[in-house]
Amino acid sequence: MRLKLTILVALLVAWFGATAQNIAIGERAPKIKSFDISVPKGHYIYLGFVHSPSRPCSISAPKISELIDSIEEISAALFTRERQGECEQWLIDMFINGSKVQMGADEIFQKFGVDYAPYGVILDYKRRVLWQGNPQMLDKNKIEQIIEQWTFLK
Repeated sequence: MRLKLTILVALLVAWFGATAQNIAIGERAPKIKSFDISVPKGHYIYLGFVHSPSRPCSISAPKISELIDSIEEISAALFTRERQGECEQWLIDMFINGSKVQMGADEIFQKFGVDYAPYGVILDYKRRVLWQGNPQMLDKNKIEQIIEQWTFLK
């Protein structure tokens, strides 16, 4: 019985460890060969993981687009697993102001350990993760607070 319990606990630990996020606050985000996420010194980038049929994505996307447009130091890049043509117009409608977009971004979802959308990550110019989570939790004050906190800690 004790052996079965030990095996069960080991399997659960391995399973939960395997499904954990691949990024951590303060650590560098993984490099992406197929997509340039660099920004100038003193600037930030919001990485948005989206899926057009998702109701939470369709609710949060316009809000995030407005927020990014209202803060000068931050730009955006959007990633979707959908292929070109499936969601192109939706992304253009939501993020028209110079956002980078990568469709068919399975590799990027995998590198960041993202299993659901919407999901967001804010990086600084050194590719350090400043924030990650559900973008529905963001507002202008929260983004400015994240930037201010990390500017102070540099």
